[in-house]
Amino acid sequence: MPNQMDFTLVDTYFHISPGGAAHPVHELPAVDFLIREISHATLIKAGNMVQATGMELAASFVGMSFFNLCITNLIFAAQYNRYLDLSLQNLTFQLEQHNDHAHLGFKINELRWTEVPHNDGDRKAFLEHAFGSYFKNEINAIVEAVAVSADVKSAMIWNQVGGQIHFVRDYVNQNIQDPALLANFQRDFDVLAGLPAEVFNRKRNPFIHKPRYIDNPWTPEGGKLMLNSSCCMYECRIDGQKCYTCPRMLPEEREERRKLVAAGSY
Repeated sequence: MPNQMDFTLVDTYFHISPGGAAHPVHELPAVDFLIREISHATLIKAGNMVQATGMELAASFVGMSFFNLCITNLIFAAQYNRYLDLSLQNLTFQLEQHNDHAHLGFKINELRWTEVPHNDGDRKAFLEHAFGSYFKNEINAIVEAVAVSADVKSAMIWNQVGGQIHFVRDYVNQNIQDPALLANFQRDFDVLAGLPAEVFNRKRNPFIHKPRYIDNPWTPEGGKLMLNSSCCMYECRIDGQKCYTCPRMLPEEREERRKLVAAGSY
């Protein structure tokens, strides 16, 4: 297998790649989020870029970006049988401004990986250890550090993980035509969802989630939208509103929004 790997998918949606952002306005070693003063200052900068009204939105988006690293390895293990070195020491966190919104993601400083075994038993054991160690030794601490720096509860970040991973799984199932790749992804997803809760220092595995769907008002011919597993705090910005898929949106609020969409006013 050639060394070339296609980062288009994770770069487009997660802004993770060896090349990094084209025009970052701010960057720092990812591991520096463990330093409260640096983390706090970075969250303020990120919040200002999206006109946040407090620390919640920046903490939500920055915190979730670290889970995207895990999802990236889930994708690359299924596609290439490779587990990338996405240790915090090998990553540069980047902020990039795009008009009224910002991209945040990671530049991979040095592209290196470990081959994932093909044999089912060896593969399961490898990924259990790799994902488990990644959370225990790196991600858990960094998510807590982000939450502490923003003075929010880390559960606000963790509770979004279930929805995020199922959004990815739905996307893969709907857009990938390769049966072998789909089987690999599901097999590896099951490993991640099967890790014990103590791996995450939580009462339950955050990747275990039963998605709920609602009608998509933008495709009234029968499309569906998945509800988020938890609020992403996108409303916490100047003139912000809840996402249509926010689980905190009341039925009457969603109906009013649906009417606006149907009338072409939203």
